Amino acid sequence: MSDKIRILAIAPYEGMKSIMSKLAEEYPSVELNILVGDLKKGVEIAQSNFYENYDVVISRGGTAKLLRQSISLPVIEIHTSAYDILRTLKLSNADTKKVAIAGFSSITEQSQFLKEVLPYPIDVFSINSTEEALPILKHISALGYEAILCDMITYTTARNLGMDAFLLTSGVESIRVALHAALEYCRYYTQLRSENNFFRSLVKLRDMRTVVFDNDGKLIFSTISETDTTIIDSLHLEINNIPLDEKRNLIFRKNNLIYSVQAQRLLSAGTGYIAFYITVNKAPSNGAKSGIQYSNQREIEKEFYESIYSVTNFFAQFYNTIDQVNKDLYPVIITGEEGTGKEQIAKAIYLRSSVKDQPFIEIDCSLLNEKVWEYLTSHHNSPLCSSGSTIFIKNMNLLSEERQRQLWINIIDTDACKRNRLLISFLCNSYGITDSGSMEFINRLKLFVFTLPTLRADVSRIEPIANLYLNQLNMENDKQVLGFSPDAMEELQRYHWPYNFMQFSRVMNNLFVLSQGPYIGIEEVKEVLHKEVTLTSASANGYMNMLNLSQPLNKINREVALIVLDTQNGNHTKAAKSLGISRTTLWRLINSDN
Repeated sequence: MSDKIRILAIAPYEGMKSIMSKLAEEYPSVELNILVGDLKKGVEIAQSNFYENYDVVISRGGTAKLLRQSISLPVIEIHTSAYDILRTLKLSNADTKKVAIAGFSSITEQSQFLKEVLPYPIDVFSINSTEEALPILKHISALGYEAILCDMITYTTARNLGMDAFLLTSGVESIRVALHAALEYCRYYTQLRSENNFFRSLVKLRDMRTVVFDNDGKLIFSTISETDTTIIDSLHLEINNIPLDEKRNLIFRKNNLIYSVQAQRLLSAGTGYIAFYITVNKAPSNGAKSGIQYSNQREIEKEFYESIYSVTNFFAQFYNTIDQVNKDLYPVIITGEEGTGKEQIAKAIYLRSSVKDQPFIEIDCSLLNEKVWEYLTSHHNSPLCSSGSTIFIKNMNLLSEERQRQLWINIIDTDACKRNRLLISFLCNSYGITDSGSMEFINRLKLFVFTLPTLRADVSRIEPIANLYLNQLNMENDKQVLGFSPDAMEELQRYHWPYNFMQFSRVMNNLFVLSQGPYIGIEEVKEVLHKEVTLTSASANGYMNMLNLSQPLNKINREVALIVLDTQNGNHTKAAKSLGISRTTLWRLINSDN
């Protein structure tokens, strides 16, 4: 039997978990178990592990407040220090922008003190519950604030509203203070917990996983690990479908696993519960349906909100257009260069639509082998035969012209576009050049066209995007980078970024790893970009691979001129010089329709 003090830590983000893990090495008398989850998810994790013999729980902000209301263990709060706030203010360029701070009292009380001593104005908005977050943030957005500093609940909500949000991360000093407080608490107070015979009887002699809700749908008990929590959401939806006086059998299929569930209602001391007993088996082989992926709303939200496009708030400029297109669920075609976010904008369209509770089916045309192609175009269970789903056909122009035409005809013949929401992406250059054979069907189906801009199209965006992405990296890691030196940022802005955001996120990760101090310098940027030039030296060949050589010579000349102009960042003088022609001749080439 271990004599160590057992502490359960609920960290709202991965970076805090890393800091806690390192600090735990300084306390040999402590056994620290760290899980990641904020607010309600944090409470679910705590309740899922409640049967473990922990002495105390530590967490932060609104999560700590909610935990105190939900579990009987003592909860020690990690407070946000003045230094934590000052560090994030620096990252957000608060001295040159209109900045607001919003969050629970643990953040705003400290911010009110700083407000009096800072040489520039900041405004502070307190939030007392999760329900208050959305209306308060909408009010802040309407007042024209350029950035918002916040805790985890307001950070997530602010990003959904398209605001530039910076999470107030907790430094090692604040976390060490909370650990000391937890140790002091455990030294002077030991809480005894009586065994709950009702819950012991639920799991006694059962070689099953068990999940229990009360009649209000609150999670009471679970032996499901935090990595399996998606099944808990599926069970929650079934609560009202469980009859009073009989058992019910359910089957769920998730992540290539089959969950066989026996559900029943139980009564203890006059209180009603719904218990689910679960056995898990590996699903039989699903065949070679590579290239076709089924996802639900929860899975798409996770993928989208973890992407650079969401983290940097880049898609906020499209949200009004997306909302208009979603009113009548128009079919959409998305064009853009590689790395401009065609797949993620499709997910954003889905998540802002009225059918987001229906499946999202992705068909990746780069992965369709002969067997999968036959299944897609001929089988009665093909996604094209479904109803009510959002079907995303990714990079359709990677198919041969014959298969593109066959797929278009199949979509029309099966009424797939009428029975489902149809989203299609085309890989093209920044001038929106697509395969001309598809235009007949694009016009026929009246597809709404999204053409995504390149990263180099507006270099002024690079600095705020970089700062927001650095904030995300700070959350996920155990070091804090405050920004770039001015000459380092200029170097980033001069780079061509042939693979756009996909390349930018990789470069940012490399720079974060190489950084030695609080700021990323010019030498680090030059080193990483030099490697990029070597790595992407074949990008010109990539442009030529997109060139349609089967069209008339004058159209080929026009496309070549556009490609060269693109590689010169739109500079007509440099493009004309590279082609060995005059600016007038270049102008005639790119404006020629014949």
